[in-house]
Amino acid sequence: MESKGALLTVAIPLIVCKIWFAILLLTYAPTRDGMVWIAATHWPLVIIIGLLIYPGVATFRLLRARARREHLRRAEFMVAPSTRSTLVRPMGTASGAQCSALWEMVSRLEGDGASGRVDNT
Repeated sequence: MESKGALLTVAIPLIVCKIWFAILLLTYAPTRDGMVWIAATHWPLVIIIGLLIYPGVATFRLLRARARREHLRRAEFMVAPSTRSTLVRPMGTASGAQCSALWEMVSRLEGDGASGRVDNT
């Protein structure tokens, strides 16, 4: 996996510079000789990009399917909060606290000091 990152670190800037140079050449010297020169020096890039289109599309579809699966998983197992006003929260808890007894115990064990020690007295 590390070699893939190193390859991309070198390949992406080279490809970007090659495309940028072709754009500049066609912008400032749009002659037949310029087109022939770009075609002669950029044909490997065209072949490589053509070969990478299929794996790129497959990777995009895989990532989209994984995101959709995660979205469905969250939708299936997470219940929307109730909007009824009859719920009474315990005093001293935040509006989003789910288990007030746990938070009260942790707060009691932490104590008022900021040292992080637990007093056993």
